[in-house]
Amino acid sequence: MNGKAERIDYDIAVIGAGPVGCVSALAFAKRGARVLLLESNPRAVERLAGEWLHPPAVDILRGLGVDLPAGATHETGRGFVLYPDDGTNPIALPYRAGNVGHAIEHVRLVERLRERVMGEALIDYQPGSRATSIVDQTLSYQQKGSGERMVRAGLVVGASGRSGVAHAALSIDRSAATYSRMAGLLLEGVRMPLEGHGHVFLGGPGPALAYRLDDRHVRLCLDVPLSMRVQRSKAATLWDAFSPVLPEALRGALRKALESGEIAWATNQIRPRVDYGREGLALVGDAVGHHHPLTALGMTLGFQDAIALSEAKSFRAYSRSRTIQSRAPEMLAVALYEVFADTSDETAAIRSGIYDLWREQPAERMRTMGFLSCEDTNPLHFGGSFLKALLRASSAIVRDGVVRRDPRHAAEVASELGMRIRWLMRATLHLTPAEPTQNFPRSAEDRYGAALKAAAGRAEVLEHPAAERATRLGKARLEPRTALARGVRALVAEQAEDGSWEGEVIWNPMLAAQYVMACHVMGLPIDPVRRERLLLQFARTRLPDGTWGMHELSQPYLFVTTLVYVAARLLGVPAEDPLVAKGLAFLRSEGGAAAIPSWGKLWLALCGLYGWEGVPKVLPEAWLLPRSWALHPSKYYCHTRYIYLGMSLLVSARRSAPETAITRALRNELYPGGFGAVDFAAARRQRREAELQTPPSLALEFAYQAFEVVDRVRTPKSRAGLLSALREEVRYDLRASGHTALSPVSGLLGILALWINDPKDPDALLALERFEGWIWEDDTDGVRIAGARSASWDTAFATQALVAASKHVDVAEPLARADRFLEDQQIREAIGDAAAHDRLDPRGGYCFAGVWHGWPVSDCTAEAMLARLESPHTRASAEDMAAAARFVLRCQNPDGSFGSYEARRTRVPLEWLNPAEMFGDSMSEAAYVECTASCIAALSAFQQHHPEILRSEVDTAIRRAAASLRALQHADGSFPAAWGVCFIYGTMFGVRGLLAAGAPPHDHAIRKACTWLKARQRPDGGWGEHHESAIRGQYRENDRSQVIQTAWAITALLEAKDPDWDAIDRGARFLAAAQRDDGTWPAEEPAGLFFRTALLHYTLYRSYFPVTSLGLYESRRVEREAWGRERTAAFEPAFG
Repeated sequence: MNGKAERIDYDIAVIGAGPVGCVSALAFAKRGARVLLLESNPRAVERLAGEWLHPPAVDILRGLGVDLPAGATHETGRGFVLYPDDGTNPIALPYRAGNVGHAIEHVRLVERLRERVMGEALIDYQPGSRATSIVDQTLSYQQKGSGERMVRAGLVVGASGRSGVAHAALSIDRSAATYSRMAGLLLEGVRMPLEGHGHVFLGGPGPALAYRLDDRHVRLCLDVPLSMRVQRSKAATLWDAFSPVLPEALRGALRKALESGEIAWATNQIRPRVDYGREGLALVGDAVGHHHPLTALGMTLGFQDAIALSEAKSFRAYSRSRTIQSRAPEMLAVALYEVFADTSDETAAIRSGIYDLWREQPAERMRTMGFLSCEDTNPLHFGGSFLKALLRASSAIVRDGVVRRDPRHAAEVASELGMRIRWLMRATLHLTPAEPTQNFPRSAEDRYGAALKAAAGRAEVLEHPAAERATRLGKARLEPRTALARGVRALVAEQAEDGSWEGEVIWNPMLAAQYVMACHVMGLPIDPVRRERLLLQFARTRLPDGTWGMHELSQPYLFVTTLVYVAARLLGVPAEDPLVAKGLAFLRSEGGAAAIPSWGKLWLALCGLYGWEGVPKVLPEAWLLPRSWALHPSKYYCHTRYIYLGMSLLVSARRSAPETAITRALRNELYPGGFGAVDFAAARRQRREAELQTPPSLALEFAYQAFEVVDRVRTPKSRAGLLSALREEVRYDLRASGHTALSPVSGLLGILALWINDPKDPDALLALERFEGWIWEDDTDGVRIAGARSASWDTAFATQALVAASKHVDVAEPLARADRFLEDQQIREAIGDAAAHDRLDPRGGYCFAGVWHGWPVSDCTAEAMLARLESPHTRASAEDMAAAARFVLRCQNPDGSFGSYEARRTRVPLEWLNPAEMFGDSMSEAAYVECTASCIAALSAFQQHHPEILRSEVDTAIRRAAASLRALQHADGSFPAAWGVCFIYGTMFGVRGLLAAGAPPHDHAIRKACTWLKARQRPDGGWGEHHESAIRGQYRENDRSQVIQTAWAITALLEAKDPDWDAIDRGARFLAAAQRDDGTWPAEEPAGLFFRTALLHYTLYRSYFPVTSLGLYESRRVEREAWGRERTAAFEPAFG
């Protein structure tokens, strides 16, 4: 008690002596009322609560004779300055001229108010007194150390915060949705970037608010979403999450504050201001309703409630005036938090629209602060301002839909915007409360916890009990740091003497079968050892039903099964042999080989097993089209170009192997009705539907018909010059590639094309000799013909893995050897006139295979550059890296993305002309996420090491590529890949590319990508994607987690500095648990991909990608381990 005589009746009884309760008491006392002021827990103010006073609140205090103590407050209130999440310049939001806000530590403010209360004769302040019930105008309360007392009051004012006896008396549902937590820290000895302002930093998991309390201290409030787990290593988690969005000037003080462990916590809750009480029992401040403290509205609205109530002629007048006057500030509180914290596309568009509006129209910045400070309370004014931002967002969404070519997503986002516009109009017109923008069930928890999208717990999978068990098991088995050391040892053991790494690239037995058939056509014997090993390969690659498919996980393919069957028979295997018997049964069940896809028709025709009239006419005359036309073969993707170059020469020659006994037998076996009974001309249009990824279009069928006409009228003499010129194109490819050809697929066709013209052709004979370079051979899996060799590719990634591990494991010697190898693999001279043969200048580039191949690739070059530039043991010269950068720049597409072997040569889509049937996206270079991201990363690293070289060209290329990469991102946050399975692989590269382009880790696109990845983490901590994702064009989860894909996901999260350490840690422990005793990881499903349907086993992927991710993980873990023990305050119930 304050010494005043006790009474049993008062004019006013105020429950709660916090800031709003004290102001209420002072306001009524100023008007001559006798006031009872109760406070149950005077020390409750020693918590994280409201500290910012907008100018109207300061004016109210002064009007009540409350002088804020010198040294305990700071005139920091010129307004706010906002730091956007997109990294653009800060935006100042000033108060009106002459208006100044204050910031004062909450406990100091309450102390000063209570001092003023105790000096007021008309106020009876009774600390330690808890209100227990309100019946009509009778208030019961319990004094500490004494019995219960009852008093009567003309008006009872509930000012005790978010729940209390007043709410019970009014039968008001006191529940409120908790949608985030607030971590409060005191930073010492720092200068704010723009002194005199409050600072809002966006881009973290939630907004961060900073303001100066006095000359030595700055308060930093971090909004922590419920989905963000902070129970373990709170300080490290908060540092990871928020330090990237803070200016450098604040980070040191933040780290010091976190290391001290003195973190104050509060919960952020929401309840709309819709119920002000009844006649005789009124609510003020947070007792009416509350929103997120980001806008610092709480005390200002509460003070205004108090003044309005003291001046109101009736309760009804008070309730009506406050409903109207608080609507605009309340709408602003809802809108700003949702806009600043939500990560959805429509919200990001609104956020960007608000930024633009504020930058372009200073009057709108001033108007926003008028709403924020409760000086402008006109909802129509607020509605007009917000509507401007929504219209800007709508325009941006339309543009984005055009760029992404995704009208469906644009429509969905537009629908979300429409919902916000409806919310705006209804709330502005007072048709509904100012609450978040969705329709909700009745309960506050459902209504607000689900309403505010930013508050939704989006990482429920992280709480999965199985995941917790997996974490415990992982710890018991093997620590990730131990797995890293073992993985590095195993990876180094696979390094060759020349410093390289090369793993086999495994596809299917198609190429081995074609090799046998080509030898048959050319009459070349196959030695007995190789014969047995070829048959062993056929046996090892059979599907469970005895057929053969496009890959080990595919359905049976008539194409592959027929080729393998024919090859095995040509090698002397009887038709009834168990190796091929089920394959023959499958052929017969499909009606024979007549419906084999077009590539198979050609190969069968070469062996005399298919009529040439049934082979689609891919003729050399295509090369006579004007070179400026998009349809000219020079515009095709290089693999497609050279495959059809060889095919056109073979189709025009129409030569088949001599008929033999085995040929006659095969004709009967392949066609149940007999070879002679097949109408091959009609069969040209027959293709097994299940094998068609890209069915022939009407335009392609028309082209085939046109070529039929051309083929009938063209004579061998009229074609001679053209055929000779095209054979020279084949020769150039062989000579430029060390007579290995672009690939074994086109290589065999080119060899046959030259051999048919001249069996003694020197280029064909040398190419046959060099074809051995494509062959892997042993007694375990037999003869495999690789679709690609990968020494440069594998060495680049293995080097990067060792660089990631180099802080924790000594890898100096293998890194030095790898760098020497890569130095030797760069192409320094072109062979002949590359441009004359529709080839990109290869100088400076790196091939997938090695320098001998002669076909450099954009991302192979980029990854080799990164390996050399990032290695601490590099000898990379500026000249070599500049040459590599120039090659990369030559691969940039017109839209800013990057192709693979060359830039896209036409803007006209050509997939409708795709004759490959079994493959997709194979007609022209495309905008590849992987190539684009790798090239951005390499050019950025080159610029950092050599800023004086190609500065303008590199800057421009990176800017254009980054814009293209953003356009490639899917609406759900994922990125599609062309060369790996599929969305996890693409998302790793997408994140890497945007970061390298300069996007901060909190960039909207990066956060969306990380959110997408974390949502797909499996209960065991790993990630697993089904290969059908590539065919469907949308993510499909695998039944099992995959080591390689888990490594990709972890790498993306670590490079993006994602603060969700739990997700990263569980992924790393999955990798550790999956490791074998020798430090290697088991072979799982194929992770490589091309042309959508072809799966590849890159056998070294499981050796170096896990090492990369574990190296990055260990570096992050060591950083986190550096944090000392935390002394964190307990969670408080609310942020006032």
